[in-house]
Amino acid sequence: MKILFIHNKYKQYGGEDVAVELETEVLIKKGHEVRSILFDNTTIGSFFSKITAGFRSVYNFSSARLISKAILQFKPDVIHIHNLFFAASPSVIYAANKHKVPVILTLHNYRLICANALLLRNNQVCELCTQKKIPLAGIKYKCYRDSSVASALVTAITGIHKISATWKNKVSTYITLNEFSRSKLLHSSLGVPEHKMITKPNFIPDPGEGNSDRENFFLFAGRIAKEKGVHVLAKAFTYMPGYKIIIAGDGPERKLLQENFSPYSNIFFAGQMEKKQVSEYMKKCKAFICPSIWYEVAPLTIIEAFATGTPVIASRLGSMAETIIDGFNGLHFTAGDADDLRKKIELFMKATEQHSMFYKNARQTYQQKYHEDIHYNAVLKIYEDAIGKNNA
Repeated sequence: MKILFIHNKYKQYGGEDVAVELETEVLIKKGHEVRSILFDNTTIGSFFSKITAGFRSVYNFSSARLISKAILQFKPDVIHIHNLFFAASPSVIYAANKHKVPVILTLHNYRLICANALLLRNNQVCELCTQKKIPLAGIKYKCYRDSSVASALVTAITGIHKISATWKNKVSTYITLNEFSRSKLLHSSLGVPEHKMITKPNFIPDPGEGNSDRENFFLFAGRIAKEKGVHVLAKAFTYMPGYKIIIAGDGPERKLLQENFSPYSNIFFAGQMEKKQVSEYMKKCKAFICPSIWYEVAPLTIIEAFATGTPVIASRLGSMAETIIDGFNGLHFTAGDADDLRKKIELFMKATEQHSMFYKNARQTYQQKYHEDIHYNAVLKIYEDAIGKNNA
């Protein structure tokens, strides 16, 4: 099978970029022909400074021509898009339709129904715009890049294509990464038929199981931004000087948080780490903590934790409440509540006789839901079904 991947990279390398790379690698390994066309948002600052340039994101003719040329040369059986904002634009979907190639679109966030893609405003879950084709609240509250102009442009991109039924009619199949996000997107202004939206989680290659005797620290790894709830995590550990948290990663909040919590020797900001190093920390830590305050779609770090047999203590919110089974492969705490997080960490540490059960169940969760082979079989069926319907 020939698969053409289209992905618009972000300024900062993240989980979506990793997912594209992993999916490409496994398909090539299984004998498929894969070509990737990557767009870039490195000029996003100047891009949105001019309204005329910004509106290219509604329909970028040069991107459409590039994809048409690639289709004629490569002759793909299916096109799989992971992100089309902003340089690629929805024009790439129309190019695929023109050449009668089925389109698969993975939804890694809530961009199609929310200007900032997070369903989050002022550190609180916000769903004001989900039911409106042209929502004005995102513009009013400057939800994208704290700019009413930029927010209006994002709203125009998604709204125009809602009205023109691009999202409803031009995409063969949507992939959502969990049932929670599928439900949110189905019951929104997108108007996508239920049969077009399929749940298939992300995956990672098996890194091997972690140590049976864990070291005395907890771990967070990811982007240090407000929506990730690192401020909640750090605050919880100010109440527990006997427990250590290692915070791996970088982001807009790192400098401020590192300064604010510098008096606490048990809170350690380790900076950006290589994937291999993060995996080694996963295998040694007591548990991984995911304190996000937004509807996380599918953090790869949770899958990485499970793969190493590491339980996850996570916010009882969105897909995290679905992915982590409380008392089985981890624990839940109330999102944004540092004191409740503290209680759950202390509960975990007191339940020493249950630790081996938690580690075993975390590893089992990975093997049953997030293993490479399970992913490959699922995505191949999605491709085959889309091709079959397209040829019918």
